[in-house]
Amino acid sequence: MPTRRFRGAATGDGGSVTVEAALGIASLVVVLAVAASGAAAALTQIRVVDAAREAARVAAMSGAVEGAAAGRAAAPGAEVSVDSGGGSVTAQVSVPARGLPGVVLTSRAVARVEPGVTG
Repeated sequence: MPTRRFRGAATGDGGSVTVEAALGIASLVVVLAVAASGAAAALTQIRVVDAAREAARVAAMSGAVEGAAAGRAAAPGAEVSVDSGGGSVTAQVSVPARGLPGVVLTSRAVARVEPGVTG
């Protein structure tokens, strides 16, 4: 009866650890990129909320044109609209989120018009 010799390791697994490591590193990079984009979107949302609040406050004191200018100054590159009706003004600010395609960050603020303000 012939004797069998066993090899120490299977011959078909060469390089599998390298492939698993490469996939693991690529997955980690994707997760970190998505987390960074989410953090940037959160910071941009805070800026958009502040811009809407500032636009409504300035529009309530000085008028819609000045309010829209204040909103654009607070959030550069944002689309700002200020509507006045009755005794209040409404400011809406929208900006696309960087790093998250198709996501638009929007905020709206309302303020009561100060006495004597027109426009």
